[in-house]
Amino acid sequence: MKIFGIGLSKTGTTSLARALEILGYRTKDNIGVKRYVAGDLSSIKPSVLEENDAFTDTPIPSFYRELDAKYANSKFILTVRDTDRWLKSCKKQFNKKLADKQNEAHKALFMDLYGCIVFDEQRFKKGYERFVNDALRYFKDRPQDLLVLDVSAGEGWDKLCPFLGKAVPNVPFPKANVTQIRWMNITDIVAVAQEAGDEVLKIQSVVQPLRAGLKRDVNSPARAVKLLLYKVKYNALGSNADAARIAALAAHKTIKKRLNTLNAHIPVVFRCGDAKHYAERSNWNHYWLIDPLDNDKAFYEPGGTYTVNIALIEDGKPLLGVVYAPTIYTVYYAMAGKNAFKIEGNGEPRKVEPYTGRDPGSVSDAGNVAKNGNNIRALAPVSNALAICQGAEGKQSIQPYWKDTKEWHTAAAHVIVNAIGLQVTSHKTDNEPMDNKRA
Repeated sequence: MKIFGIGLSKTGTTSLARALEILGYRTKDNIGVKRYVAGDLSSIKPSVLEENDAFTDTPIPSFYRELDAKYANSKFILTVRDTDRWLKSCKKQFNKKLADKQNEAHKALFMDLYGCIVFDEQRFKKGYERFVNDALRYFKDRPQDLLVLDVSAGEGWDKLCPFLGKAVPNVPFPKANVTQIRWMNITDIVAVAQEAGDEVLKIQSVVQPLRAGLKRDVNSPARAVKLLLYKVKYNALGSNADAARIAALAAHKTIKKRLNTLNAHIPVVFRCGDAKHYAERSNWNHYWLIDPLDNDKAFYEPGGTYTVNIALIEDGKPLLGVVYAPTIYTVYYAMAGKNAFKIEGNGEPRKVEPYTGRDPGSVSDAGNVAKNGNNIRALAPVSNALAICQGAEGKQSIQPYWKDTKEWHTAAAHVIVNAIGLQVTSHKTDNEPMDNKRA
């Protein structure tokens, strides 16, 4: 049985693709077009259709009649959306700049659907309504073969699973490709991480004069007063409120405030300290997962390196990651599906390339990250996230602080490693880790 998502772009097609993957189908989202002739199914590479179970987005909607004739007993899913909201989303994406980048086949497909290649509200509206009405007429006597699904209105597993004869999985229905989130400027997140790192450096300069080789005045009254002021400022007067904890709270406060300014609807999880109960958290499609001080031991040890980690999690997978090491003024960042970049000091961003001095593979644990032939250099510890980034980049001078590694240690680096063409895998399962687990 084949499954064809025949909803037009911007109607929840990526969400549907994710859902079908979760249900166990080999899914191909947005095949794209290199050749387009209306009604000619050979416009789609035959091997792609044969090798996969489910398909969504361009050009599948344009060929639902031909696909129905070729693949008997198939299921068709028409994703729909409130017309006004759909038009607003299309207006943002299908502009002249994008049209100029498209090939002739894609332009021909758009002319067939909408009568234009650049967004025109009236033509897109007529094209959308015509397409939906034609599909409904085509399947009007076959309700067992067509499901109409409005993902943006909250429809999901309750309609999809009975239609496909599948049990409802114990995960939220994915709501991927949310325009406001997907179009987020990652440089804004880099700036947030750098500001938070500066907060940590300020406090570190008070409690760790050894960084500058100053052994005197470590316990001076002036330093004691400054530290007390920090404790009051960050409400950290308890017996366990050591300097590293105060620094982490300061960075957390900065991060949360700035992220809420960028998008107030995305929850912020600080390690697990302020995480909501799993029953609530498990229903989130997006949340920020932050570690404001990864490797707090390095806060006190000269030569050690800690990081500020910020990851955006989407449906259990990291979508965006920033790893900032304030003491060496180095930041790594990436967004899923795009390149990874690195900034050192005041330099310009440069693309991070994978290390080619060894066989391509995966970053799976501290040993694999730090190996250099048969030797592991025993150097001052770095954070888990920085160790992963440097290991993927082929740096030899790393020795991670790898103890009780958690999601917030690795999620941001996970995106960066994927973006340079490698994988992060669990040393226990050899599978790519999922985020937002129960514990």
